Amino acid sequence: MSVIKEQIKDLAKSLGMSLCGVSNVERLKTAPKGQGPCDILPGCKSVIVIGARLLDGIIQVNFRAFEDGRRDLKGMYGTFGYSTLPNFELMYVVYAIAQYIEANSNSIATPCPTGPMQNGGAVSIRHAAVAAGLGEMGFHSIILTPEYGTRARFGVVLTTLELEPDPMYDGPPLCDKCGICERVCPTGALSKERLASSQIGDKEYEYMLVNWPKCLRATTAMTKALGGDEDLLLEVDPTPAQFAEASEKRPIASSGLSHTNVWHCGRCLSYCPVGNWKERFQDTNLSKGASAEFYDEKI
Repeated sequence: MSVIKEQIKDLAKSLGMSLCGVSNVERLKTAPKGQGPCDILPGCKSVIVIGARLLDGIIQVNFRAFEDGRRDLKGMYGTFGYSTLPNFELMYVVYAIAQYIEANSNSIATPCPTGPMQNGGAVSIRHAAVAAGLGEMGFHSIILTPEYGTRARFGVVLTTLELEPDPMYDGPPLCDKCGICERVCPTGALSKERLASSQIGDKEYEYMLVNWPKCLRATTAMTKALGGDEDLLLEVDPTPAQFAEASEKRPIASSGLSHTNVWHCGRCLSYCPVGNWKERFQDTNLSKGASAEFYDEKI
């Protein structure tokens, strides 16, 4: 490992990151037009990806909401597990890494925004995380890491500094397509009937293509059954236009930094068994597990 690469990884760790990996641009050459590293930073040679693990103590808040009916606690997940603090932390660290690279080399570094509050286009953070060796694409289209399963957030720095790429994850498959994510999705946004695939480096990943109007119907709580204050979108298979029309009726959130609250679900992330889930949550009596009877009906 080169000295500066080691320094970058040490910096990321010193700033609280749990994961850090490096990819070359060749692994992301199949990115859609406009979303490749060199489309954003001409001459880009390396893609640095950092990862922050989510607190088990915050993931368990979702179990209180879904299993105990404590919807009033969901804002804690929004603050510390989804839209606010993890993304501020990641944005701070990618900025610090970019500053370090430009201060200690003759290279250019571009930090990419992250999370629901991001502004401006960027590379796919999910694809970059896989290319940098931090994990694999799960069947639910969320990144799986060996250490934390789905329960990590990622940030990206593009740079003209040429760094040795880390090997892509090549251990035992993390996802066995168990179907738990599909079963716990309250709106049926995940389905084996809708599949997509991506080529990242020399690996091909197949995953369920998320039906975004259905997913957003849950994450933005468009009905009372999904945690909302009123029924704004009862259509179980809404079109993008129907979702957009319903969204216009939502009042501006009176709490938090987001215009509207977008953290009302997270079941696929919370109940995915990868990353020692059983030992962390079921064996500690924090969760009843994905077999709970209240998942039988889609809402």
